[in-house]
Amino acid sequence: MLLALLLVPLLAWAQAPPASGQGGELYGRVQTIGPDGQPIFLVAAQVVLTSKADPAKRFETKTDDSGAYRFAQVPPGDYVLSAQLESYQETRQDIAVEEGVLLETTLTLKLAAVEQQVEVTGERPGIQVEQTAPETQLKGAVYENAPVVSERFQEALPLVPGVVRGPDGLIKIKGAPTTQTGWLVNSANVTDPVTGERAINLPVDVIQDVEVLPNPYSAEYGKFTGAVTQVETKVSTNKWKFGLRNFVPRLRRREGSIRGVESFTPRFTLSGPIVKDKVTFLQSLEYRLLRSPVTSLPELHRDTDIESFDSFTQLDFTISPSHNLTAVLSVYPEKNRFARLNTFNPQPTTPNYRQKGWMAGFKDRYVASDGSLLESLFSVKDFDVRIYPATPGTLEDLPEHCSFNPPTVVLNVYVIRPDCNFGSYFNQQNRISRRTEWTQTYNFKPLQARGQHLLKVGYAVSHDSYRGAQQSHNVEVRRNDNTLSERIEFSGNPLVNREKTEVTLFVQDKWNVRRRLTLDFGARYDYDTLAQDSHLAPRAAFALVLTNDNRTLLRGGLGLFYDKVPLNVGTFPQLQQRTVTHFDLLGMPLLPSLTYVNSLPTLRNPYSIAWNVELDREITPSLLLRLGYLQREDRDKYIVEQFDNIAGVPTVLLEPRGRSRYREFQIVANYRFRETSFLNLSYVHSESAGDLNVFEDYFGNYQDPLIRPNQRARLSQDVPDRFLVWGEIKLLYGIWYAPILDLHSGFPFSALDEEQNYVGARNQAGRLPVFATFDSQVWKDFRVKVKGKIRTLRVGLRVFNVLDHFNPRDVQENVDAFNAGGLYNSRGRIYRGIFRIDF
Repeated sequence: MLLALLLVPLLAWAQAPPASGQGGELYGRVQTIGPDGQPIFLVAAQVVLTSKADPAKRFETKTDDSGAYRFAQVPPGDYVLSAQLESYQETRQDIAVEEGVLLETTLTLKLAAVEQQVEVTGERPGIQVEQTAPETQLKGAVYENAPVVSERFQEALPLVPGVVRGPDGLIKIKGAPTTQTGWLVNSANVTDPVTGERAINLPVDVIQDVEVLPNPYSAEYGKFTGAVTQVETKVSTNKWKFGLRNFVPRLRRREGSIRGVESFTPRFTLSGPIVKDKVTFLQSLEYRLLRSPVTSLPELHRDTDIESFDSFTQLDFTISPSHNLTAVLSVYPEKNRFARLNTFNPQPTTPNYRQKGWMAGFKDRYVASDGSLLESLFSVKDFDVRIYPATPGTLEDLPEHCSFNPPTVVLNVYVIRPDCNFGSYFNQQNRISRRTEWTQTYNFKPLQARGQHLLKVGYAVSHDSYRGAQQSHNVEVRRNDNTLSERIEFSGNPLVNREKTEVTLFVQDKWNVRRRLTLDFGARYDYDTLAQDSHLAPRAAFALVLTNDNRTLLRGGLGLFYDKVPLNVGTFPQLQQRTVTHFDLLGMPLLPSLTYVNSLPTLRNPYSIAWNVELDREITPSLLLRLGYLQREDRDKYIVEQFDNIAGVPTVLLEPRGRSRYREFQIVANYRFRETSFLNLSYVHSESAGDLNVFEDYFGNYQDPLIRPNQRARLSQDVPDRFLVWGEIKLLYGIWYAPILDLHSGFPFSALDEEQNYVGARNQAGRLPVFATFDSQVWKDFRVKVKGKIRTLRVGLRVFNVLDHFNPRDVQENVDAFNAGGLYNSRGRIYRGIFRIDF
């Protein structure tokens, strides 16, 4: 498959007319400076290279969707390089092109003046009217400079206001779980077709930037109801580079002695030309071995082990100055031992998780002579998963807070008790899934009609398939005295399979009515063969500069967003049936056992209606203040409930009738000083509430066997108040300092009795203590000469939870447990060294 993908650009390259000489190469980006001092790369900017000796010798191109341009095979000589874009002042720069020399030049555009009589000063304008939807961009450098525990692109997302790590350890973006989030890598959908979760890992060294789009009103984005996270990878160049990082393992100390390795995360990246000016290459490899402790468990039985290997291969083909193609192959297998380990689920009760994931594809970009752009994307994603019980342990493995004397530990029974679970995890999954996707987008040349129109149309076709097996064994609920309260037995064929095809059409128009007003209008049509339903989703947004000084911007929008239907929803009727028996205090059945059928009477695509309004004010050229409000209403979420009698049949019913709501008010301040230093401060007040028996909590990767009545209450990731400060500060002698201060409300929890029934309203029993952490990183880069060449050496230190604040992750929710209300599993102060070399 990959060979076939590579043959197309190679043939095109081979058929391209030969250049008269090697010439030089010029590349770079066109940007403007945003209100926070960060560069904003401009799309579809016209870039012209004109010879001074012969003005008729001109080379023209337009920047791609990452703001990049490139001229190859340029004859040596003196040139004028210019860039222009509607609403910006044209910029020019003298360039000398030399034979065989690669030259990088970044062009910075400034906004044009409002009127001719308005004086244009040397200060940069800080408000950008082109962006009608709120977005936050995290550059690749964030993952090197910010104190992030795990150097993966998703780990830095909580630096975005309104994004938190939930009580289950997963990222929650604007109150939405990961299954409601769209995940894109270079515009390709990288979610798991079965669960809808993010299903890709990338070496951090290949990441150019990560964008979080809470409400992307552009119609090209779909199959989500919460938000979109978009990752762009770096472009390889004609200059050979390689780097080696994190090659020193960190040892693990347990019970006063060294016991193996705690973490080992070496990374190696190589990039450079294969055929100069035609084919460039990027290869990054990353091995990860991480052991994370649950501090409330016995020292030798407290670690979750994660082992993975991530490989990313990219080939960039320059077919002509206006035509390029990128082919990628990403492989990311992973093993996770003792997943979902916590204070009340010791190692023997947890599942192991294994996946073999890979993705291959290409993206073709062609700029026509009139300035229009055609983008074509093809990708194939395979994601095979196995989930199975961890090796059952002995009674000696149980922690002290499991203070009971169970009669026996039965290997094939999962026992749920008030104070601590024991036995063996009850569910096994073995699945094979694949997604094939084809997308084309056409950007028309700018049209003039009462302003400038940037019109975009596109379509997408994808096919998802899933086949595998799900099998569960017995589950028992026992009281404090070890008497049996409830038994769940599973029976039936474990095999499952489902597939679907999705078709999408969209049209989008960005209308620059005048310099101070931009309007976005678009609509998206979706159809999938699983729900067998068609949906039209209109969206609109605006951005308006309110003041003549170009420092106050009001923007907002309203949109309808339809989500995907994961394939495991479609396989729900195929799952094994459960037989439930309840027992009295003497161990006698209270009633005859009930065998429940799995019913999915209707399929619909969940959807959300979201709107926002935001006011940006540049107080000074160094200080931007932002006030914003966002609201999202989710509808038709899949809710699961267990009924003893529906038309005379015991039924586990899955229906798209759930609702939820998220509201958020935020205040954000971005301050830049000393040219390269900055601080971001934000306060977010939010509320999230809705139906609690959502399908993914019971039948996702890690299943919950106890289905209790649904309630509508605050969600488990509800965080009413959060204050966040982070930034980078340049100190004396080239030393850098990066702090992160994160304060937020504790997560809510419920109360349970000894039979695992809820006591009162769910998520109303209280909240964990306020979460407070102060993390810091300090480093210095050295320039050292190795074999006559200058290398960059970085040495530094990371400290997490500097103040050693008590941040418990687990709470004993059972009111009948001897340790009811107890708080556990807080990580103390952690030190990490930094040592890397770039060649």
